[in-house]
Amino acid sequence: MFKKTLISLAVASSVGLTGCFDSGETGANANPDYQIEDTTIDRSIVRPIYNPNPIAEEPAFPINADLILLLGATQSANYDFTGLSTGNTPADDAVNDLSGFSTSGAFTLKFDGELNPATVMANATVFLLPLNVGPAIDSAPEALPNTNPTSIVASNPFGQGLGLEQPNFRADPVSVDGGTNNAIRVVPLEPLTEGQKYLVVVTDDVQGANGKPIERSVQDVALADGVLGNPALGNVKTILQTADQLANGFLAQMQTGSESALAYTFTTNSDTDVLRAMMAPAAYASGLGQKIGFTAQLKAIRDNYPTLNFSQLTTKLGEITEIAGQLGAGQLDASTLSAQEIAAVTALSNVQDVLTADGTQTPQTTLTQAIVPEIGDTIHLPVPRPSFFYPKTEAADLATIQGLAAQDPTNPIAQAAAQVQVHQGAITLPYYQSLPGETGAGIVTGSWTGNTSMEAGLNENLTPGDTIFSFLRDIDGTLNVNGYFPFPQKKADTTVPVVVFNPSTDSRPASCVDQDPTGGFKPNGVTIFQHGITVDRSVSMLPAILLAQSACQTVVAIDQPLHGLAGASVGRVAGLSELDEETLTTTVQATIQGLEAQNNPALAPVIAQLNALISADYIGERHFGYTANASLQPVPAPLADISSGSLFINPLNMMNSRDNLRQGVVDLLNVAASIQTFDINGDYQPFDLVGPGINVNFIGHSLGGISGTVFSALANSSLNGVLNQTYQDAGAPLNNFTFPTLGSVVLHNTSGQVTRLIENSPAFSGQVLGGLANAGVTQGTSAFESFFYVFQSISDAGDPVNFAKSLGASTGNLLVTEVVGDSTVPNEANVNPLSPAFSAPLTGTEPLMALLDLGAGGTNLADGADLNLLQSEDVSGASATPVAVFFDGSNPCSTANHGTFVAPQAPNDACPGGFAVTSDAFTVMVTQTAQALSGGNVPASPNNIDALGTSPTLANALDQDEQAAP
Repeated sequence: MFKKTLISLAVASSVGLTGCFDSGETGANANPDYQIEDTTIDRSIVRPIYNPNPIAEEPAFPINADLILLLGATQSANYDFTGLSTGNTPADDAVNDLSGFSTSGAFTLKFDGELNPATVMANATVFLLPLNVGPAIDSAPEALPNTNPTSIVASNPFGQGLGLEQPNFRADPVSVDGGTNNAIRVVPLEPLTEGQKYLVVVTDDVQGANGKPIERSVQDVALADGVLGNPALGNVKTILQTADQLANGFLAQMQTGSESALAYTFTTNSDTDVLRAMMAPAAYASGLGQKIGFTAQLKAIRDNYPTLNFSQLTTKLGEITEIAGQLGAGQLDASTLSAQEIAAVTALSNVQDVLTADGTQTPQTTLTQAIVPEIGDTIHLPVPRPSFFYPKTEAADLATIQGLAAQDPTNPIAQAAAQVQVHQGAITLPYYQSLPGETGAGIVTGSWTGNTSMEAGLNENLTPGDTIFSFLRDIDGTLNVNGYFPFPQKKADTTVPVVVFNPSTDSRPASCVDQDPTGGFKPNGVTIFQHGITVDRSVSMLPAILLAQSACQTVVAIDQPLHGLAGASVGRVAGLSELDEETLTTTVQATIQGLEAQNNPALAPVIAQLNALISADYIGERHFGYTANASLQPVPAPLADISSGSLFINPLNMMNSRDNLRQGVVDLLNVAASIQTFDINGDYQPFDLVGPGINVNFIGHSLGGISGTVFSALANSSLNGVLNQTYQDAGAPLNNFTFPTLGSVVLHNTSGQVTRLIENSPAFSGQVLGGLANAGVTQGTSAFESFFYVFQSISDAGDPVNFAKSLGASTGNLLVTEVVGDSTVPNEANVNPLSPAFSAPLTGTEPLMALLDLGAGGTNLADGADLNLLQSEDVSGASATPVAVFFDGSNPCSTANHGTFVAPQAPNDACPGGFAVTSDAFTVMVTQTAQALSGGNVPASPNNIDALGTSPTLANALDQDEQAAP
């Protein structure tokens, strides 16, 4: 089966699509393929492997062809413009969830022979052209996706004068499947525009290795230009002809003297809108209203024509709407209509009555009135969540700190800990992934699903006790979550650990501006810290203590999804306590009883919040007590045997991996909203930590920087204002709070394009690539490239590459660091991909820096003009933010390594004595971070410590030096 599915064939074809275009006539598909045995065909000419007939025995079309998204329209009444594949591999499952294709992934076009690589040139023989596409419904442009090529504006298909963003890409000749230069790899150098349709063109100026121009595939010519053997393929024929005409028209206009040898369209996804809608749903209310209005009309037709497929239903909707208009204008006699037509017209009229409140208001007003009550109820809104903290303890009493003090009483961390206090507690967060269930399977099989609770609530608001509309669904009835429908279903409430490192209120650090106890001893700032993969919140301990003492920052840390304290030391850095459900419940119940005894009505909201905290669907560490076995399946284990985060990366379920990352972003949004209500002093009042002039900041390390780039971009975008307006419109108590704009953002050793990061990470690639190889998907094959392209298409929704420019544009106080030679998160994979991987110019820390620089107005990362640079030659200086800093990683045992910021000393069998000791670089990193959080210049060599390095590949970032393809 694997070799017969959409992903595994050379250029993504699927025998499972047989019958998709069956006209309904007996034997219509009996011989749908063109049986071409033409001995006059010149087999010395190289042609693309392109058989666009979806019902052929071996169809073959590019992995990102729009046709994949359109196949479902004729299959049932359910259709939501997502892909269609009937295979059972992880990639096939992902295709069924695709609403569009990747903005950043490289895609491969395979040919049946060797190409002359010198003739493969971007914007000369290979083109990627944005198209001007009109809305599917003029009166409701957000009601349906504009996937269908028939929506291309014929009068101005290339959008001249409209300012369509021209893509920055590369065309690389590559060798796949054992051939030589037998494929063209189209490689974006910057993310493509989201939700944009593109025309891919390869011209006949590309030559085979024998010098002959390439030509269109035989099957393409036969289907596009020949006589149809099956009339059900008429729509496919039109799509092919449209692409060819557009391509040749463009080439004629450009006077290239060439013709198209391959032309097709694809549409990028806009799935980042899911997280944007979760940040500020009010910004998406208008589009939601249009979807309700359209699907209500569609349901009126479907109820009366239950045997029609989606394509037929939309056609019938147009017909019935026209009939209704004629009846209303007195142009049609009702007696000429069938009972079915009259019933459909009546149903449409009922929809109109509901949407206009029987003619008393506009549909927009009615829909707004229905939507607003759902925001913050069934629709996610980042708001202060229930939280609770145990009494404070002293940082100096933590096991790790005591160990450091015992080794050396002058240890700066041990000394700083004397002025830092620790508050451990819990916070209740909405969970959109699946809970483990009885077997733990939900951890790896679950993914986000569409918001059916919202759908039910909206129906109830519009027509109590009845159902007036149903959102578009996949063929199998699934309500998907994507850019078209960006509203996921909450699966559970989870009460999970949170830890706060706070400047001492008993031994106040001199760095604190607030030295007056009557003011509550506010910190200078509050910094959210997010850790990397396979560690836990405890790794915040060492930098947090120093930041609390030296910069008077309160540091707040939670675990990533599926992470938590574990192992023999109960956490990577010993000293924190496991969140125990029984202990928490008992303590909070006692607190509630004490509050109730006061008979104070003002405490009712506090009591309600505490009850919600201990009434969650799950309470405990975020790994749920499960760890991964050798097959990456969850197995229950005692805490000492659990490996934190071992189930986070899940190539066996791409949507699960994507949604683990998205869940982490949503968690950060809710923590940011909740800081205002953290009650660490036990007075049951908000604002212990924040107040006028106190910034909320963010630090992300490794994976924490990946989710943190997305979180920070959202928090500092224009959606912040939309969200805060929602707070004000909601009234008390929400209007007493403000969602923060982040003052400073610090990203240590992080990256974008997560999928290719996995492929190019020496630390992680082996296990993932080995598992794929066991399934027959190996590097250097078109199947592997298709797999990773689909994986990236799925992952786009929460990938930093799609948010970095926004963050660079919105946030001036930005510090980004890399360790030169990092073996976990590669510096880059453009010039030096991890062999045998193909070049991945958007993967690594430096491409992320370059995108941030572009957002800040720069054009070239290496010039240091907009994103300032600190490298080894700048050792005596300092730099204002935004700034990128490079650390010497030449000896990961003594200079710096990937984990230095959280672990200046760490076990490493490859190092002398079995430990990596990178304390000097740690000191510099923390000092620079403190300065960035405080709004000051970032010093190159604090305390005269020289820890910086120089990257040899900065100029190559995003091919900004116009280098040739590696």
